[in-house]
Amino acid sequence: MMVVITLSDCPPKVRGDLSKWLCEINTGVYVGNLSARVRQELWMRVCDNLKNGRATMVYSTQGEQQLNFEVHNSLWEPVDLDGIKLMRRPLPGKAMDEGEGGHTSRAGKMLEARRAQSAKRRGQSEYVIIDIETSGLSIDKDRIIEIAAIRVKDGEISEEFQTLVDAGIVPERKITELTGITPEMLKSEGIPIKDALEKLTAFVGSLSIMCHNVEFDCGFLMNEAKRNGVKLFRNQCTDTLLLARRRVKGVKQYTLTALCEHFGINATGAHRALTDCRLTKMVFEKLNEI
Repeated sequence: MMVVITLSDCPPKVRGDLSKWLCEINTGVYVGNLSARVRQELWMRVCDNLKNGRATMVYSTQGEQQLNFEVHNSLWEPVDLDGIKLMRRPLPGKAMDEGEGGHTSRAGKMLEARRAQSAKRRGQSEYVIIDIETSGLSIDKDRIIEIAAIRVKDGEISEEFQTLVDAGIVPERKITELTGITPEMLKSEGIPIKDALEKLTAFVGSLSIMCHNVEFDCGFLMNEAKRNGVKLFRNQCTDTLLLARRRVKGVKQYTLTALCEHFGINATGAHRALTDCRLTKMVFEKLNEI
């Protein structure tokens, strides 16, 4: 997929890493085609080593908008508006209130406090967390083998949904070892993917959704919906992976299990969809405390 990364105040080490994978077409502007895994690893290296510099990444996706973007140390913020991702420009004078490392003026600190309160309020609203397990990592070749969702209201889980999916495909051996989901389980307990998607859509309704790595989960869901003629929801979505990258520093990975370890959350049973939904909720609550 196409990737564009722009940098400012960039140390040579970061430029060297990017030059191995991308073409620098202008000062601080890198372009190329990368797999999703390489793109994520490269972006993590940029964020970990950029220090006070700023970075923006734009890349193509499978969604309706056909693109996504991430920022590091930027005053411009990505926001989701009814499923469409936009950039929020800083308020007039905000750039003077904030230094590279954060808010320094009294007004800037008050603004940060209001944002924290707003984030906590958002954590108490009603929303749905979704997670899937797949037979592998290829969105084209592999299939969904488990779907789960939890409905959260006033900070508590009010309802749960989970089903195995008989996709007519044998999961990779490492997937079975990771999840414990066997071909026999899928055949005996799984339902057709079309039925699973329709049940999930009914469960979600009009509520906003949350995933850890929206691009992966929703990419698979949209592919399956298109393949099976199901009209999938286009609800507002929050990605805890992106939130963690903006708010958590000093971790080597931003996987769900790595963040659980960072926050001291017991991740026993991880890599099953319903458990991962519950873990995502706990990670989101920890992120709102930062």
